[in-house]
Amino acid sequence: MLDLTNTQPAIDKLKRIEGELNIEMIERTDAIRAILIALITGQHGVFLGPPGTGKSWLILKLAKRIATNGQNGNGLKTFVRLITKTTQPEELFGPISIAALKKDEFKRVITNMLPEAELAFLDEVFKGSSAILNTLLTIMNEREFDNGTERLPVPLISLFAASNEMPQGEDLNAMWDRLVLRVMVDYTTESGFARLIRTAAAPVLTTTITKPELIAIQNTVRQIPIPAGTYGAIETLRKDLLRKGIIVSDRRWQWATTLLQGQALLEGRAAVEEDDLMILKEALWSAPEQRSEIGRMAARLANPLNAKAVELSDQVDSAFLAFNEAQTTAANKTEQMNSAVDTNVKIKDALEKLARLKQQAEAQSRPTTRIDKVIDEVNAKHQEVCKVILG
Repeated sequence: MLDLTNTQPAIDKLKRIEGELNIEMIERTDAIRAILIALITGQHGVFLGPPGTGKSWLILKLAKRIATNGQNGNGLKTFVRLITKTTQPEELFGPISIAALKKDEFKRVITNMLPEAELAFLDEVFKGSSAILNTLLTIMNEREFDNGTERLPVPLISLFAASNEMPQGEDLNAMWDRLVLRVMVDYTTESGFARLIRTAAAPVLTTTITKPELIAIQNTVRQIPIPAGTYGAIETLRKDLLRKGIIVSDRRWQWATTLLQGQALLEGRAAVEEDDLMILKEALWSAPEQRSEIGRMAARLANPLNAKAVELSDQVDSAFLAFNEAQTTAANKTEQMNSAVDTNVKIKDALEKLARLKQQAEAQSRPTTRIDKVIDEVNAKHQEVCKVILG
């Protein structure tokens, strides 16, 4: 059994950071977990969603907790840029060295530029030119940068990207493949919005973690054992995905195992369990509609009770979507009310089934964390429907 004694204080700090960010940022639990797993496993991630959903804010909030250079020199060196169609390579990798040109050499001055960064954030990354994207590939995958005739090692731990749209065109496939964690971020729900507008007045907690503490956690993550049964579940998941026509590169499957280790650590476990497979729904999809399907497959392999909870969640999501559409397209208030009542019946039925699933899980001494989360999400939707019914 892996001994976590030496790194437990740092792990506890990381968990506090996660908890504080969840208080500060409403309905961003999955995104926050993903960004932390990427950081402690040395992977890269992208956040996709419409403008104004806090994609950039989330990454910069984390940077303040873990990458502030004022922590007695123990912070991470960061690099942040907004990418546009006109962004030039020198804006990321440094200007061409005049001194080198005088010697008939082509070199860049990389001081304080991306090749020196340990944490990088590129907003609207898919708008980058081929010259930028091709250079990024080597930095992200090999952790190396070609500067003139030299190939230099770079200290990059994680690169995070954000985009308002999915990548378009085959020339972006290589970049897309290297962004291991892919998180969809949407606007807050009505109940979430009520909390959102009140967070500005809430006290802000700012737990920080140093670079040595982060490195200690990374070293611990790599040692977390993955049982043979979990490897078997991964193999089954791959077969299931192939039958659905969902193809995942070999490289991404290799990276997937490190995500499981990171998930286990943040769940407080010293070994990976099948339940950790749920993080793969943020990593294995290529089209957004595949995410739910992958989540259901992973849940079935992880815990059949969780799988049923995920299916109920999907059913509620479909009913709630139809309810929202009816509130804007219905011909009159009667139709709006009928839609609300029908949706209310479906949600109450789902909540009763979820309560029974939780009882079964408790009777079998299974964890109920996933079911509890689904219940909370369904209850939030139920409250919104009840507001319409009660006027």
